[in-house]
Amino acid sequence: MIKLFAADLDGTLLNALHQTDPVILRSLRRLRAAGAHFSVATGRTLRSNRTLGFEGNVGVVCCNGSIVLDEKGHVARTAPLPEGFAGELAAAFPKAAIDFITAEHTYHLCSEAQHAAAYAGMPLWRKVVMRGMSMTGGPEHVYDCDPAQIAGLEVCKINAHIDGMPEAPEVASFIAEHPEVVNAPFNPSMFEVTRAGVNKGEAVAWLAGYLGIREDEVAVYGDGGNDIQMLERFAGYGHAYATSNGSDAAKHAAGNVIGSCATWAVSRHMLVTLRAQ
Repeated sequence: MIKLFAADLDGTLLNALHQTDPVILRSLRRLRAAGAHFSVATGRTLRSNRTLGFEGNVGVVCCNGSIVLDEKGHVARTAPLPEGFAGELAAAFPKAAIDFITAEHTYHLCSEAQHAAAYAGMPLWRKVVMRGMSMTGGPEHVYDCDPAQIAGLEVCKINAHIDGMPEAPEVASFIAEHPEVVNAPFNPSMFEVTRAGVNKGEAVAWLAGYLGIREDEVAVYGDGGNDIQMLERFAGYGHAYATSNGSDAAKHAAGNVIGSCATWAVSRHMLVTLRAQ
C-alpha cells in the first residue's frame, strides 16, 4: 500500500508550462483527503510548501535532497556541504556567477546584473524554468558577497549555469578534485553540487521514516538526471515511475514508464494507484 507519493516537478508533476494547475492541485487534495502523503522532490530551491500554488500540508524535498521541509513548512533537515568547501570554491573563483544556497537565502559573489547576464543567453523555455526555481532576482537573493562571507555560511547546495560562465571548465575540475561532493544536475547546462551521499532518493527515504512510513510504501516519479538515484532506490519495490517525456536514463532507472507531464500523467497515476488500494 502506497502511503507517500513523491514527485519531481519540471518534466514530471508540473504541466508543460512548468506550472501547477487545477488538475494537479485537485489530485493532491484527493490524495490528502484519502489519508495519503505527498512530497515534492526537486532540485529547485523551495523555501515554502505553498510555492507554486501548493496548499500546504505537503512535504518538500528540495535542492536535490539537501533541504527537507515537513508538511507544516518547517525545515526538518538540512545536509550542508562539507565544512570549508563553499569557502574554498568562492576563494578560487571570486567573480564567478555561482549560487550558494542556504535554508534562508541564496548568496552570490557577483552583482545582480552580472548574475542575470549569466542566464541571458539561454533558451526561453529554460528561462521560464529558472525563474520558477527562484534562481534569479527577488528578496531571497543576496548579491556582492565576498569569499569570507561565503565561508561563514551553512551552504547546502551550489548552482551555476555553465553556458554563461567562462570559468566553467575550471570549476568542473575543482569539483572533480573533491570526492566529498557530487554534481548531479537536472540538465547538462548546469552545475548542481551537494554533499556526496545526499540526493533525492536518500532524502525521500529520510522523510518517509520521519513520517513513520516504510520505503516499500513509497512511490516516486521523475524524468531527469537528478532523479536517477531516487528512481533506482525505489525501483526495487516496483514503485518508481518515469514520465514518457523523460530521459532514457530515467526510464531505465525506474523500470516503469507512464504518460507525459503534458497530459498530467503523474496526477492521474497517483489517483489510479489510490483507487486500486
